[in-house]
Amino acid sequence: MAEFLITLGIIGIIAAMTFPALYGKYQMKTFEVAFKKQYSTIQNAINAITAEYGINACYIYFPKGTSAYQQRDEDCALLEEHLISMLNLNEYDDAIKDKYAKRAQIQAEGGSSINWVCSYDYAVDRTDVYISNDGTVFMFGLGDDQYLLTVVIDVNGEKGPNRWGYDVFFMLLSNHNQYESGSNMIFLTDEFCSIVEKGGKYPRTILRNQKTNTDNSRYW
Repeated sequence: MAEFLITLGIIGIIAAMTFPALYGKYQMKTFEVAFKKQYSTIQNAINAITAEYGINACYIYFPKGTSAYQQRDEDCALLEEHLISMLNLNEYDDAIKDKYAKRAQIQAEGGSSINWVCSYDYAVDRTDVYISNDGTVFMFGLGDDQYLLTVVIDVNGEKGPNRWGYDVFFMLLSNHNQYESGSNMIFLTDEFCSIVEKGGKYPRTILRNQKTNTDNSRYW
């Protein structure tokens, strides 16, 4: 009996040591699946809006060796309006922004960024916050007075961990620097600005089905 109890104790200790790691991997996989779903949903909506309403001038691009250029005009406000309608979103409390770490904290704690020059705190602070029927929180910084054409997706809303690169993702609207070819496509991408806390994944890493971040260059 004593040997049996000792064996059970050892098994219990091993289980206690391994369960958190296994649960962490399961949770990350759940976040990744949810992000892919929401990314597809919003990009498809952008494609439909672009095609139906001709809204195609709401994007940012960074010609190499120069400062950022932004196309805003009325298209950004209209794009946000149609996204809210098409995704059936409702306004949400701005207080959720307080749950997210600031750029300086992320950098100090070993996080990474596509471009540390990007004004992440400012961009997030000036977004409009909405929630979908499934609890996903979307933040749009698409108004005419926004500094960056920002889209933030929090795949599980108020629920934790509310960490960049885990359940929260920062992206911009871009045209993949195809401004010279006259492209009328608007892409939701992390190619110019994105930020993740230590251990988190960039949107590109998840969309490419990669296990770890292998590329954090500014141009995707």
